[in-house]
Amino acid sequence: MIVAMHASRSLRSLLIGCIAPFLPVALIGCFSPPRESNPSFPVSVDAAHRDFERMRADPKPAARSVIIIGGIADPSISSESILAVIAPTLKDTTVVEVDFFGTTTFAEAREHLFQSVRAGLHLGAEDAIPEVDVIAFSMGGLVARDAACTKHGGERIPIRQLYTISTPHLGARVASVPFQFPQSEDMQITSDFLVELDEELPNCCYELHCYAVTDDVTVGEEFAAPAAWPLWWVPVQPGQYGHFSGFTDERILSDIARRLRGEPTVTCFPASPLPY
Repeated sequence: MIVAMHASRSLRSLLIGCIAPFLPVALIGCFSPPRESNPSFPVSVDAAHRDFERMRADPKPAARSVIIIGGIADPSISSESILAVIAPTLKDTTVVEVDFFGTTTFAEAREHLFQSVRAGLHLGAEDAIPEVDVIAFSMGGLVARDAACTKHGGERIPIRQLYTISTPHLGARVASVPFQFPQSEDMQITSDFLVELDEELPNCCYELHCYAVTDDVTVGEEFAAPAAWPLWWVPVQPGQYGHFSGFTDERILSDIARRLRGEPTVTCFPASPLPY
């Protein structure tokens, strides 16, 4: 079962405000130099595509319900793209898609995620949220980590496996650009919000898997995992922009789909450092 839980669509201007500052750097990203492949993530684009054909032909159940969440000021573009690729590989699995369009603070996004998970899993007010797995793009990974924390007191989302793609775990390169909403301030490098999330990380029960595409001039692939944490990176494809290609990259999504299906992963330890 697939459930889509969308935030307010009344603030379309937020999307314009989010994308416009990225256009110059997006054009720069399209001219990124060729990058070497990752020896600890040995999969080609063609091989990943064939792997998805195999998984779609033989869908398997996931161990838990899957929550797919998007990024900042995104009217479900990233979350729906991930959903379209991942959902056909699963069967007998509830998949809930959530976006945060219209939210302007992490507190609002966290509350929207709680409400969406409850609604998507058809839970009553007194029902405990069961363990779930989460796939999150960009800012969505921070919202998921925040919702899984105990620091707020009261209810938390018990995430078992958290897969983040191009998430600014250590901050974002462009977070200092004046976007006119508080989420940007909280994603600045060494912000109090990020420090608190890292302090809480040892107390969290989820397994964190961090993915990124190289030449990400929005977040910075070097910031896409907590300090000393494994990062599963793939080289950007020619003519694509590192950050916004993350939610459609079948190399990354195939590894996540394999993990959800209980299959051997493509990635292998030790995680290779970034090539530059």
